[in-house]
Amino acid sequence: MLRGTVVGAALGALLLIPVGALARVEAPGAAEAVVEAAIAAVDAVGFVLIPQLALAVFVLGLAVHRFAARAAGLSRAAPPGWLGPAVESALLLGMLGTIAGMVRGFSGLDANALEPGPLIHSLGTALRSSFVGFAIALVGVWLGPRSADTAGVS
Repeated sequence: MLRGTVVGAALGALLLIPVGALARVEAPGAAEAVVEAAIAAVDAVGFVLIPQLALAVFVLGLAVHRFAARAAGLSRAAPPGWLGPAVESALLLGMLGTIAGMVRGFSGLDANALEPGPLIHSLGTALRSSFVGFAIALVGVWLGPRSADTAGVS
């Protein structure tokens, strides 16, 4: 239990690094420039990428832990209770990003003055969001219980 708390605290600290970097900016106007750059970067990849990355850290951390345990010859432990909701959340965040990207891409379109650049950017963000969500979920499903693991359990 303590190890899970320490790992959770460490991951939370990693997610707060950008906030700490913003707090250390001392030059006037530099904080605004950093915030604008961060907003532009998030806009380029989609707003759901940030929670998706947090889920990816947890799921990939579990995958590395399982791989190391298998390499060390340890028995396979039951998957943690948070894995199922994490897989579902990754899928739902991917779909949310897809819908948001599609709405953003098609909102305000005028068929007479169609510019493909912004539309292609929004559709790319939408598809990237789905891809990341499905990739996280796929790894999570691989880490979940297998039918052979639960065959004799009632």
